[in-house]
Amino acid sequence: MSITALDIGTHSIKVIVAKDGKSQSIIKSVEIPNKLGIVAPKNDQEILQFSELISNIFHDYKLDQSDVRLSLPEYLVTSKVIEIPFLNDAELASAIGWQAEQAIPIPKNDLVLQYQVLQKPDKKTPDATMKVLLVGSRKSIVEKINNVFLNIGIEATLLETQIFSVIRSLDFQTNDPETIVLQMGNVSNDIAVIANGLLEFVFNSKTGSSLIDSAIAQSFNLDNNQAREYKENYGLDSAQMEGKLIQVVSPVVDNLIIDLQKAVRFFTQNHPEQKIKRVVLSGGPAAMKGLVEKMTQALGLEVLQVAPFAKAKGQIPDKNQLSFSVCMGLVARKL
Repeated sequence: MSITALDIGTHSIKVIVAKDGKSQSIIKSVEIPNKLGIVAPKNDQEILQFSELISNIFHDYKLDQSDVRLSLPEYLVTSKVIEIPFLNDAELASAIGWQAEQAIPIPKNDLVLQYQVLQKPDKKTPDATMKVLLVGSRKSIVEKINNVFLNIGIEATLLETQIFSVIRSLDFQTNDPETIVLQMGNVSNDIAVIANGLLEFVFNSKTGSSLIDSAIAQSFNLDNNQAREYKENYGLDSAQMEGKLIQVVSPVVDNLIIDLQKAVRFFTQNHPEQKIKRVVLSGGPAAMKGLVEKMTQALGLEVLQVAPFAKAKGQIPDKNQLSFSVCMGLVARKL
């Protein structure tokens, strides 16, 4: 049996098919343009159109349907790490609904809630606390996405947010340095902070790479595809187009850097004894020329790109590898 992992973005749909086993053995990797430009259909017509698109992908690329795993962008969910008094499993299960009402701004009757204990003491003491991750999504959105696949006879095995898949693909350990993980997308970016191997917080930034595409297209009278090529091939290279391109691209990147600086400050305020030491970039836009160098200089931190296939073998894609981090994280999840 194999795993089929899909990362559906507004620009493209990434697919990894891998053998289900201890090692990451890649059978197939595919990246297809998302001609509909949507991730979550809003009505019955979009559900039917999206179902046809997904059906064609499964048919054309002969994808296994036995274990299909899906991702959701962070802007469609709410993720919160809460710290609460020590509770046993039964007490937590009973109290989690009330905790979610305080932390998740989604009406109770439309809430799909998942939770995970991130940190828990070995035994209960008067001051003992525990950290719990809450992930809430709208039932109406989840049902529409599930209906896309049910229409073509596929029941998804799991549905989780992109940033958590990326974090899993990085396989953090307790002795790893404090790290910001930046998952870059077309519409938005997800920013998560990991310390002592555990998630501290995550938030969504609206500075997606499509803002760069639009700025380039308007400034140089190009269509969006041409603008995207300019961004990917030249990006922050000051030598291109007499320095005019970097003048267009930099303001959007600067806004993203400001969001990262806010994340650093927020973490430092809550953990004055610790410091963020590095930033790890994921997602297709993270390959933009000059981005690592600009962020390194602006943040004064080590900035790295992910290597999603570092431990994999088999049919590894020879280009756009940064785009497949979410899929590799979905593959790595143990059920």
